[in-house]
Amino acid sequence: MQEQEPLLADSGRDDLWLVLPHLGAGGAQKVALIAARHFAAQGLKVKLVTLIPGHPVAHALPDGIPLLELGLPNHRSWWARAGRFTLAQLDKLIRWLFQLQLRWFERWFQARVCPGGRGLAMQLFRVGTEATAGFRLRQLRRQFRRQLPHRVLALLTRTNITCCCAAWDLPIHLVVSERNDPSLQLLPEVWQRLRPFAYRRADVVTANTAGVLSALEPMGPWERSALLPNPLPGAPRAGARGGQASAVGFISVARLVPQKGLDVLINALPRLSGAAADWPVTLVGDGPELETLQQQAQDLGVSGRLRCMGFRPDPERFLAEAAVFVLPSRFEGMPNALLEAMAAGLAVIVTDASPGPLEVVEPGVSGLVVPSDDPIALAAAMVKLASDPVCCRRMGAAARERIAALDWPQLEPLWRSILALS
Repeated sequence: MQEQEPLLADSGRDDLWLVLPHLGAGGAQKVALIAARHFAAQGLKVKLVTLIPGHPVAHALPDGIPLLELGLPNHRSWWARAGRFTLAQLDKLIRWLFQLQLRWFERWFQARVCPGGRGLAMQLFRVGTEATAGFRLRQLRRQFRRQLPHRVLALLTRTNITCCCAAWDLPIHLVVSERNDPSLQLLPEVWQRLRPFAYRRADVVTANTAGVLSALEPMGPWERSALLPNPLPGAPRAGARGGQASAVGFISVARLVPQKGLDVLINALPRLSGAAADWPVTLVGDGPELETLQQQAQDLGVSGRLRCMGFRPDPERFLAEAAVFVLPSRFEGMPNALLEAMAAGLAVIVTDASPGPLEVVEPGVSGLVVPSDDPIALAAAMVKLASDPVCCRRMGAAARERIAALDWPQLEPLWRSILALS
């Protein structure tokens, strides 16, 4: 059914919407909130938009910035209201039907996504995204038409695709942001196949690392592609570790999911020796792997050295107490936690699994790089830094200096150009 809402007059439009799946824990959420505060402070009309209803909000929302939460729990389709299906059941049915037709749709996309076939492409996009995202597409498109923001920045793959489809034929400057290495990130087949077609609508396809951007390029010709680095909060950090020269301990700030490789970190603990064997290990974060990781630590006899703090909105407090940040990821984009640890003056240990962290961590200068899924190599790196406090502090200072390039004064012109604010 065609929507009848008239397009909003230009004078009443918001300057910028930042669209995310939710405002729970995560690096993309931090970036969105940092950007929202920054541009709202400059007088722009900014709005935060989320697509998953009822998700806990992990961070304090910026004062004066409205939040539009789509997909409210009481939303039901006309079929669901008729009592024949719940919304979840209807989603499953559509998803199953779409999987049957996926390859047929793909052939039509390839033939019709062109200036002469935009109408058919839009219909196929709607079928595809409603099969994967429920009715979020329809709700988002309705809000796009009603409020017609000048600019939209979407973050994370599924949200990016949904925004592209919802804004397909609307006069909105749309920027999408990939946050993980697409060559390693596993997505359901539907989303993998939709991404190349949907991204043709974006005015700018961005990534937060050069490696991720390079991995996106073979997917198709984009209107424009650009590197959009993560900004850091504008808090003073130059002397963050001035009184912490004697700090000891390892820390990892991450979601407790297989991607982050925290099981590898725990496997490394029994292999530590010397000073490293006495250092505490702090995990800041929450996720579905919590109980598994705790059981693993218990089985290996290292539970007494492991502190699981859960999600904390103030990770800087724990960073200030540690000496080395460890992130044994299996794939990454550019993790905000790594940038914050470097800005706090910690030496860091990362893996070579994805190019993102290697763009800011210079081996032997600002940190150490080890192979992914290699607890022996990880343990050796941890022992090296714990046994040489002078080297550890020198790397921390180099890390802090390297990360200064991500402060807003340096990134402002690039963000403004990509968002069409200048």
